[in-house]
Amino acid sequence: MVAAASDVRCPRCGGGDLYRFGKDPTSGLQRYRCRNPSCRRQFIPEKPSRPRKYPKMVCPKCGAGMSIFKVLSDALRFRCNRYQARGDKRCTHKINVPLPGKESFDTVTDPRQVRLIQGKILTAFHWNRMKFSPTTTALALYFSFFRAQPAPAVVATLRDIYQLSISHDTITRWSHKAAFLLSEKCTQLLQIPKKNGRKPRLFLDETQRKVRGHKRWFWMAYCRHHDLVLGRNLSARRDTQAARDTLAMTYRLAPEWKKSDLLTDGLWSYVSALGDLDVSSHKHLVYKSFFEQPNNNALERKWSNFHVRARPFRGFKSDLGQMAFIEAQIVYHNAFKPSSHLGGLTPYQHLGIRLPDAPNDWMRLSRLLTS
Repeated sequence: MVAAASDVRCPRCGGGDLYRFGKDPTSGLQRYRCRNPSCRRQFIPEKPSRPRKYPKMVCPKCGAGMSIFKVLSDALRFRCNRYQARGDKRCTHKINVPLPGKESFDTVTDPRQVRLIQGKILTAFHWNRMKFSPTTTALALYFSFFRAQPAPAVVATLRDIYQLSISHDTITRWSHKAAFLLSEKCTQLLQIPKKNGRKPRLFLDETQRKVRGHKRWFWMAYCRHHDLVLGRNLSARRDTQAARDTLAMTYRLAPEWKKSDLLTDGLWSYVSALGDLDVSSHKHLVYKSFFEQPNNNALERKWSNFHVRARPFRGFKSDLGQMAFIEAQIVYHNAFKPSSHLGGLTPYQHLGIRLPDAPNDWMRLSRLLTS
């Protein structure tokens, strides 16, 4: 091979012993490679440097540079450049940065904004145009929500006992509307009392559900001390965005909970989401075994309650139907279902949250719908 010109030097080691390494296919400029065995740098002297299209990041853990690892839907994920190093120098820290032009991440803070059902929810009941009264509607919803009966069972109950003829589709539409309407009326900022001078621990986990054979992930944040369900989400992927939405909804309902400990199974989505929401990593506790202390067995038992109550429905045909069922069960659990752990009180009664006065849950449900 012909030696390079004497005025060309290797930009890494400064050596002048170079190979001519062919032409660059895009620019047509001469390429060089250093002969130094400890260098072997390839370069094009005349080629201008490419402009950096992403911000320069420094690893907050070790101080090394960071490069783009993944492109997310609303962010760039950077990874430390020392991820291939060995020994004590190895660092795999990652951080998410909002896409250029955005100052923060896109988050969901309300169950009606869940990404799989956006734009599909109707919550208004026009009572003056309806054939049936609010008490009749509340009776149908009582069987649907509180007794977890699918539409055919509700229709049969109303026909056989009350001689009411209501179609399956009507019951389904009522359930979809009322679930999010009740969630809106029963949701408020919560002042969570402290336990032994500190906020009680928060549990976060996800379980798999299916809609027409397609996997869906149901996420839930739960406080065992108050038997209270907070943030919830339904997603098609088990990713950072879904975990971030669940946590953002939880912190909107109870802002002070950012200062409490969070227990998860260590899924990377939780670690990434906590970093995006500026929650200290010292607050994040991870359990690895079912018998390890602490663990989230209390939340695992809640999953069985949801799965058992969903069994009569024999699957859901749409994301809206499944999310409406989830919302209805959470409203029932938080606002209406007595808890033995709380001495027979509902979680809302335990926290001092008042609902409309009524002699029974059916009438209370009717007053909530028309208030």
